[in-house]
Amino acid sequence: MTEAAASLRYPLSLPENSAATAHYEKPFACEKPVPPMVDMSNIGTFYKPGSTQSVVDKQAMAAYVKRNRLVDKTRASLRQMVRRAVTSPNDRARIGPCIMRQLVIWAKADALLGNLDDNDPKGRRQAILITAFGMKSFTDAYSVALQLGAPTKDQRVIVEGWLGRLGDAIVAEFTPPSAPRPKRDQWLDRNANTRYWGASAVGLVATLTQDSHQLDWAMNVLHTGLSESAADGGFPAELSRGGRALHYQIFAMKALTLLVAIADENGRALSSEDEQRLAAAARFSADAYEKPEIIAKRTGQEQLKKPEMVDWMLLLSQHFVTGNPDLMTRLRTVASNFDPSESDYLIGFVKPE
Repeated sequence: MTEAAASLRYPLSLPENSAATAHYEKPFACEKPVPPMVDMSNIGTFYKPGSTQSVVDKQAMAAYVKRNRLVDKTRASLRQMVRRAVTSPNDRARIGPCIMRQLVIWAKADALLGNLDDNDPKGRRQAILITAFGMKSFTDAYSVALQLGAPTKDQRVIVEGWLGRLGDAIVAEFTPPSAPRPKRDQWLDRNANTRYWGASAVGLVATLTQDSHQLDWAMNVLHTGLSESAADGGFPAELSRGGRALHYQIFAMKALTLLVAIADENGRALSSEDEQRLAAAARFSADAYEKPEIIAKRTGQEQLKKPEMVDWMLLLSQHFVTGNPDLMTRLRTVASNFDPSESDYLIGFVKPE
């Protein structure tokens, strides 16, 4: 697909040169690429057994982090390059090829796709989630490289083919099998935050590979995800997570917000019912962040709250600029003490007004 023929649009836009203000003491230097993480077998969970699946097993978490060090290191490197490209125009000529060098190495190895079936169902889901949760780092970087004209035709074929296969793997994982799963595994087919994150990853990929079928799937998850919300805007599956209920309510909103940004960028209008549900979920989440006791009273447990949990509000507020300016103001007020320039989630996605 040539640039001229491309019709789907990625939500990240590099600013004009004059808009970038960051100062760096040294010119950008391309670091040695991180080797690809290919083998996805024997991936374990990091939660202790329990009804809420909200208590982290510290030993299991340490093993999980060690297991995923290559993907985490690569994501950090790509995020750093995206941030530098956004904020330092003079470095862009060197950043584009550096991004492509890293992506091509991973794409040629079919990274993140090896031995997925060498897991039990829970482990396979966790393996796919490593890709789903981390996809934005890869797609943001590739979007920047495209805007800089860095990829060759052959590199585009290699990288977009790999991204498409990652997207296909996510779609397959979150599509319920034709025959019902054993009862112990039926939780894998519920519509909750993990599926929304999977869809956001697929949607981001689709806009880069021009895959309308993948985009349709992602937009359907946006619709069905919003339909899971209660009348007050809470997501019952997320609010069942004990002391991390607020965390997961907002985690779901972050993924849905990315899907809304993709929809808005590509002229995919939400239905009136979806708009109402989105507004209710946004307002409930903002209120609960300001007053965690709203959720604590439901769960009987004190809620985890961190400053960065408001970042999605700034991005979603753009959706409500014309249709619901009061909610736009509400979201921006709650997030007023948060600096969007510090957020990798927001970098390049918040449009100047």
